[in-house]
Amino acid sequence: MKFKVLFIEKKHLIYLLLIALLLIFLVIFYKQKKIMTTFNVVKDSKSIKMDFTGDGNEDILYIKTEGDKYYVQINTREDSLYLEPSKKMNTIGHYYPYWPMKINLVDISRDKIPEIFTQASQNGNPIQHAFIWNKGKFEDIHCSNNNIVGFIDYKNNKSTKFISANYKNGQMDFNYYILLNNKLKNFSYDNYEIPGKNAVLSLIKYIEGFPYSEANKPDIFYDGLTGKDLAILGRLAGEENTYIFEDGIFMDSKCNKAGQATEFKWTLNFKAIPKNTNTDPKYYSIMVLLKPCTSFNNDFRIYYMSLN
Repeated sequence: MKFKVLFIEKKHLIYLLLIALLLIFLVIFYKQKKIMTTFNVVKDSKSIKMDFTGDGNEDILYIKTEGDKYYVQINTREDSLYLEPSKKMNTIGHYYPYWPMKINLVDISRDKIPEIFTQASQNGNPIQHAFIWNKGKFEDIHCSNNNIVGFIDYKNNKSTKFISANYKNGQMDFNYYILLNNKLKNFSYDNYEIPGKNAVLSLIKYIEGFPYSEANKPDIFYDGLTGKDLAILGRLAGEENTYIFEDGIFMDSKCNKAGQATEFKWTLNFKAIPKNTNTDPKYYSIMVLLKPCTSFNNDFRIYYMSLN
């Protein structure tokens, strides 16, 4: 029997190695991107597969309700672990069809293990938590009754900041945190304002004022915003509901080579109470994108909206 020997020239071998390295890089990049940008609205029981402990194995996060109370459990290869809320706020929240839980998985530590941020409510009060994998367990490192979760310096190479904010009575208050040694440290951002904050604030107040505010549309939109986007607001105004802001999340979704944010993404969630019927409240979620507008001194303005 004769055997054929295949000889690979040196330059071809180099090409094969480069292709293999490129494929490995793409796999790693895809996994990291998947970890860093996972957002989920939980309207019923749900499961999410991901490595939550950094051991290289895929775990399963389960969200379930029992007696209208939310429970979050993570099954690893060895254990079944619950996300235990801090005694300061001994609940993750209750299930309401018009105010579902949100699970936000964001790797603010940049160690390829996602931190888990939850948003829910109980008796009309917002509840947010932040959990981190530390010393073999999930630790609740933040809890509050604020209703906005945010992340800045997410798309650049700086340390990602976590923001816990609150919208109330037409105002927004922001608290800034950075993760150090597995703890969130509060710090002050002197003279810093979230780009586009005023535009989002005006949009929330505009929607909460329907239908009386419809004739006084705020000047917060980018030049060239399509009628299709603006029609979303007309639809909401025409449904004769009373709209109440529930909670939201935002992050810088694009940046330039200098690390400056060029786009912000917000998700705004509302409870809609019908005015003329006895039907149950509804849930509306609006996704908003903002970018600098040269016609308005590069202020961040709304250039895209979608209703989910």
